[in-house]
Amino acid sequence: LMQGDGHEGVAALIDGVQQRFAGFRFSLKGTPDGFADKIRFSWSLGPEGTPSVIEGTDIGIIENGRLKSVTGFLDKVPAQ
Repeated sequence: LMQGDGHEGVAALIDGVQQRFAGFRFSLKGTPDGFADKIRFSWSLGPEGTPSVIEGTDIGIIENGRLKSVTGFLDKVPAQ
């Protein structure tokens, strides 16, 4: 579970993942859907051209047409 609030918080989440998984690429899975001020989308992360290593589903809150916060859930993680 990860959460970021406001532009800085969401940017910090993305930066952290990109630093930890350099060379990996995010891909959207399926079609985002939403209701009222909420949006739900699923994604995969892995080296380009190979099966995903990590997958997740995020819930975003929209305020004044902008993303206010994101809470992310990991659906698939590598075994350690």
